[in-house]
Amino acid sequence: MRWVSYLEKRNFLTSFLQQYRLKHPDARFVLNYLLQHPHLLEHVHFTEHERKQARWLAISAVMAEEEGLVFYRHGQKSTSLATIMGDLALHPNEPLYLTLHFPGKARHFAYLRLVDQRAFENVRRHERHEKMAKAAEQVLDEALKRHELSVLKMQIDQALDRKDMALFQQLTEQLKKYEGQNG
Repeated sequence: MRWVSYLEKRNFLTSFLQQYRLKHPDARFVLNYLLQHPHLLEHVHFTEHERKQARWLAISAVMAEEEGLVFYRHGQKSTSLATIMGDLALHPNEPLYLTLHFPGKARHFAYLRLVDQRAFENVRRHERHEKMAKAAEQVLDEALKRHELSVLKMQIDQALDRKDMALFQQLTEQLKKYEGQNG
């Protein structure tokens, strides 16, 4: 797990709170509390993996499908603000794993920088794959167009050889349209 500075965490969470409405009203309170206590925020680790056996907090924006506020400690689930705040007060130096659920997070660069580096690399690998697939599709499209053009020109030559002027005119018009669309 990569070390993330307090400043990076604070800046992201501040902007997150400005940008998203949260499903559970107490979730905003918890995040603001973490922002007001740098010693707690130092121990926050952003993750995309469930950590139910550790100390794990999951918070969701309104548009996310997941529960709005869930806290786990040693496998025990709670949605109570009192439980969460009590745990933060009693165990200020323990790691707190934080997962945020919000629309577009898979492509949210600032969030991905905070999360486990492997998740960030997976997104970058996916983007590279998409670029390569698009480039391959363009090459195939060009090859198909060249083939269609070649076939059309061959058909025009054959119509001329057979002295079929009607077919020659029809194919020539097709060629003009084709070159006009792709020229």
